[in-house]
Amino acid sequence: MNPSGEEPASAAESAEVRNAHPLARFFFLQPIFGTLLVATLLLGGLMAYLQLVKESLPDLDIPQATITTTWPGADPQTMEEQVTDLIEDEVTTLQGVRKVNSASFDSFSIISVEFDASAETLDAMTRLRAAVADAEAELPADVERPTIKQASVDDRPIFTFTLHGASGSALMNQQARRIRDALERIPGVDEVDIGGEREEIVQILLRPERLLALGLSPSAVRNAVQQANIEQPFGEIRSDDIGAVVRLEGRFRDVKDLRALPIARFGSAGASRAVRLDEVASVRRMQETETTRAFFSDRGEAFEPSLELSVRKMPGADTVKLVEALRQALAQMTEAGAWPAGLEYTVTQDEAAQIWESLEDVFISALQTMVIVFIILLLTIAWREAIVAGLSVPVTFAGVLLVILLMGYSLNELVVIGMVIALVMIVDVFIILMEGLHDEIYNRGLSFGQGVLATVRRYAVPAFAAQLTTILALVPLMSISGTVGEFIRVLPTTTVVCLVLSFIVAMLCSLPLSRLLLGRQRKLDGARKAGLSDRVSNWAVERLEGWNTRWVVRSRGQAWLWLFAALALFMVSMLAFSQARVELFPPTDGERLGINIELPPTAQLAYAQEVADEVGALLKDKPYFESVVKLVGLKSPFAGGSVAAALQPSEAENFVGFSAIFRPRDQRDAESHELAEALRRELSEYLQGRVPAAQLLVVPENSGPSTGDPIEIQLIGSDMDQLQALSRQVQGLLMRTPGTVDVRDNIGMLKPQLALRPDREAADYFGIGHGDLASQLRIAFSSDEVGTFVTESGTDNIDIRLGTEWPSRPGEAGGPRNTDELARVRAFSEDGRSFALGQLLKPVQSEAAIAISHVDGERALTVMAKNEGRTVTEIVADIAPELEAMQAQWPSGYRAVIGGESADTTETFFSALVALVIAVVLVVGVLVLVFSSFRQAIIIFVTMPLAVIGAALGFWAFDITFSFFAMIGLVSLIGIAINNGIIMVDTMNGYIQEGMSIAEAAAAGAARRLRPLLTTAITTIVGLAPLAISSAYYRPLTLVIIFGLISVSVLALFVVPALFLLLTPADAGQPKSLD
Repeated sequence: MNPSGEEPASAAESAEVRNAHPLARFFFLQPIFGTLLVATLLLGGLMAYLQLVKESLPDLDIPQATITTTWPGADPQTMEEQVTDLIEDEVTTLQGVRKVNSASFDSFSIISVEFDASAETLDAMTRLRAAVADAEAELPADVERPTIKQASVDDRPIFTFTLHGASGSALMNQQARRIRDALERIPGVDEVDIGGEREEIVQILLRPERLLALGLSPSAVRNAVQQANIEQPFGEIRSDDIGAVVRLEGRFRDVKDLRALPIARFGSAGASRAVRLDEVASVRRMQETETTRAFFSDRGEAFEPSLELSVRKMPGADTVKLVEALRQALAQMTEAGAWPAGLEYTVTQDEAAQIWESLEDVFISALQTMVIVFIILLLTIAWREAIVAGLSVPVTFAGVLLVILLMGYSLNELVVIGMVIALVMIVDVFIILMEGLHDEIYNRGLSFGQGVLATVRRYAVPAFAAQLTTILALVPLMSISGTVGEFIRVLPTTTVVCLVLSFIVAMLCSLPLSRLLLGRQRKLDGARKAGLSDRVSNWAVERLEGWNTRWVVRSRGQAWLWLFAALALFMVSMLAFSQARVELFPPTDGERLGINIELPPTAQLAYAQEVADEVGALLKDKPYFESVVKLVGLKSPFAGGSVAAALQPSEAENFVGFSAIFRPRDQRDAESHELAEALRRELSEYLQGRVPAAQLLVVPENSGPSTGDPIEIQLIGSDMDQLQALSRQVQGLLMRTPGTVDVRDNIGMLKPQLALRPDREAADYFGIGHGDLASQLRIAFSSDEVGTFVTESGTDNIDIRLGTEWPSRPGEAGGPRNTDELARVRAFSEDGRSFALGQLLKPVQSEAAIAISHVDGERALTVMAKNEGRTVTEIVADIAPELEAMQAQWPSGYRAVIGGESADTTETFFSALVALVIAVVLVVGVLVLVFSSFRQAIIIFVTMPLAVIGAALGFWAFDITFSFFAMIGLVSLIGIAINNGIIMVDTMNGYIQEGMSIAEAAAAGAARRLRPLLTTAITTIVGLAPLAISSAYYRPLTLVIIFGLISVSVLALFVVPALFLLLTPADAGQPKSLD
C-alpha cells in the first residue's frame, strides 16, 4: 500500500479487482474518500455540539401572540363591545389564523391569537400588527394603544429566584425593581415578573367632607392635576444672543409642588382665593396599597417575607446561555457594593439545570445502548467486524448533529431519543454488510477487494431498500398537523437523517476503512476452523432449516395452516388492543409544582393570608419539597404557562398560590406526578372542611407542548348569564364522573355586583353628564393613574394616582366598605351643587362574571378539568352521551364543543393514522419496484402485522397506556420488520437462482438469515432496555418496538417461508420473456 492509501496495481491483484469500475475502486476499495468523510463528520459533529442550542424539549416556533388593550374605567361589556369586538373583526380575517380567544375585564382586554403551525412567524406577526393598527383607528379616543406580545407555546418561567432577608419591605421592593430592570436589558429576556411587589407611587387621596364643603367635583381635581402635569417642546430660538431649545417643563418633580397646586379659585375677581390640592386631599409618596404578598420557605424552614422574581424568555432564545447570563448579572450586582445589607436571594428554579439533567439522562441511556450493541456485535460476529460496525455508529451520530444544526433544530431530548431509535435500525445495515464481508472473506475464501465488491453487489440494493422503506415509513410522521405535530416532528426527522447517513457511512466509510483490520487476511487454502459463534449459529441454522422443511413448507396445506394461525393471532391481538387505554403524552417526573386556591370572591386579603398560612404549614413540612414559595393575592406562575392561562385573571385578593420545587428523584419515594395526586387529595379534604366553596388547582410539570387542561368543554352562546348556568350543569356532570379533578371554568366564581343604573332624566335635570358622573364615581371607588411623577434619577418615573380616602381605609385608596360610607358618595354638578347617589342612580344587586370571554369571535365559557387515575379518552367517552342529552334541553343557539387533550388526541392520532396509511402505500410501492413483483411485496408486507401482534398483546398484557410516543414507536417498528422481510426474501430469491426448489429456498432463506435476524433483534431489544428502564415518559415508545420485534423475529421465521411457498410461481428462477 503506498502512502496515499491506494494499493498499487500489480500482478498479485485479482482480475476482478483490477477491472472494477474506477468509481468502485475509488469509493469502495481505496480508503482516501472514507477517511476524509469520517474526519469531516467528526469535526463537523463536534462543532455542531458546541453551537447547538440545548433544550430539554423543542421550543416550538409557532406564531402566537397576545393583544392587550387598556381603557381605565371601562366595564367588561363596554370593553367587549367597543374594543375586543373591533380588534377581533380585523384579526379573524387574517390568513392562517387557527384560533382567536379573548377575555374582556374591567378596564382591559386580552386577545390571544394562534396561527397554523406551518405559518412563518415573522410574516404572521407582521400581518397581525398591521391588522391591529387598522382596528386601532376605530377605537374610542380614551383607549390606550394596544400592545402586542409574541408568546411561546410554553410560556413558563425559565429562571425563578426569591429575595428575602432582614431588609425592610420598601428597600426590598426597590432592589427587586432594580434587578428587574437590569435583567430585562439582557438579550433574550422577555419579561421579569415580581410576585408580591408593591410599587412606589404618589397617592392623592381626596377627603369627601372637604369636597362637599367646597362644592368641588372630583373630576375638577383630576383635570387640574392632568392639565398642570405637562411637558411640551416649543421649538428653537435661532439668534446670536439667544440660541436655545425652548420647552415647557411642567411635570411634577416634588411632592410639595404637587400639594401646592391650585385646583380651583373661589370668590369674586378682586377677592378670590386659590384652593390648593392639599386642602382637599392628602398627597404622599408611598408604596401602593398592599394587594399581594410573597413568602419563602427553604428545606422546611419557617416562611419569611420575600419577593418572587420569575424570568420568561423570548421565543427561540437559548435557555442555557440565557440562564448563565442571568446568574452572571445577579453575581455582578451582589459584588458591585450597591446590594442592600441583610438582603439575600435564593434560586428556586433553574431551567438550564433541568435541561442538562434531562439531556444527561438520555445521553447516558444512549451511551449504554451503544456499549450494549457493541458487546452483542462482539459476541455474534468476529471482533474485527464488530469494531468496524461499533465505530461507525458515533461517526454517523456526529454527522447527524451537523445536519440537525444546519436544519435549525436544537439539541433536545427528542433529538437524542430519535438517535437512540435510529441506533437499533442503523446497526442492521452495518451488521448486514459486515456479516456479508465476513462470509465472503472467511467462508468463500475471497481477498479483501473481491470480498468488498461481492458484498456491494449482493447486499447494497437490499440494504438500500431496507433503509429506504424505513425512511418512507417515518417521513409521513413529519407531516402531522397541529402543535403536537410540530412538537414531535424533530424525532422522526432525526431518525430519518440517521438512516440516510448510516447507509452513506456504511458504504463509503465502513467498507473501505475495514481494510485496516481485514485487508491483511488471505484466501483460505482449506476449511477454516469455525469459532464458537459460528458453531452455535450453524447448529441453529441446521435445526431451523430442518424444522421448516418438515413442518412448514413440506406442502401447501401446511403453509396455509401457518398463515391461518398467524391471521387468527393477529385478530386476537387486535381484540386485546381495543381494550388498551390511550393518552396523548404520559405524565413525567418534573421538578416544578404549581398550586392555586381560589377563595370565594368576597374574601379579603387578610382571610386569604389565614388560608395560605394553614396550607403553607402543610406544604413546608413535606419531605419531598426542596423549597416552597407562598403567594397571597396571586396565582402561582408554575400553574400557568400557556396562552390560554393569560386569558384568566392572575391577581385578586381571594387568590392563594404556591410554587414548589421537588427534591431530586433519589431523595423521594415516588415520582412527582404521583406525589402531586396524593397532595391534591389531601388539600381537597382540608379545603372541604375549611373553605367548602374554594376551588383547588394542582398543576405538576409536564413535558409535552402546553395545550391547556386535559379536559376542556367550550360552551358557546350569546348570553353570559345563560352560559354561566350551563357551565354549572356541565361542571356538575364532570364532578360526578370518576377520574376528574380540579373542575372549574375559565372565568372563576361569580362575583357580587352592585349595578348603578342612571336615572337619565334626573341627571339631565341636575346638569350632570353621564361621562362626568362615571368619572366622579370611578374616583370614589378606585384609584386610577392620572399622570407620572419624575423621580430623582429621571428614568424610573412613578405613577400619580387619584382616589378617595374613607374612614374604614385610613391612608389607603379603595372604595367604601360599609353602607354609611356608601351614602356619603356624592356627585357634583358644574355649578358646585352636590347630589346623593339615590337622586341619580338606582342600585341593583346581582352576581356577574369578572370577564366576558370569546372563542373565535363568539361569546363562550370553557369548563376545564384534569384527569386522575383514568385517561382523558375514557372520561370523554363517559360524559359524551350525557352531554349530548344536556344539549338537547338547552335553548336554541347554545352548544358544547369538547376540546383540550381529547380534541388534540383525536386530531393527532388521526393525522398519525393517515401518515401510517401513506407510509404503508409508499413502502409497498418501493417493495414492488425493488423486487419487480407484487407477490413478493405482499410477502414482505406481512411482516408488519406480525410485528403489530407482539406490540398489541404486550400493551394489553402489561396494561400499558398507548401514547403518541408509542405510535411513533409503532411506525419505527414497521420499518424494522420490513428490513427483516426484505433480507429474508432476497436470500430466498438468491437460492432459487442457484438452483434450489421453491420449498428448499424458502426453508433455507429463513434459516440461514437467522444469525443476522437474531443479532438485529437482540441488539434492538437489549439496546432499548436502558431507555425503557430509566424513562417512564419514553417507555411506551421503547416497549412497542421491543414487544413487536420479539413477535416478528419469531413468527417471520415460519410465516414468511409459508407465504413464499404459496405465492412464488413455479417458474420463478427462469428469465421472463417480454415478447
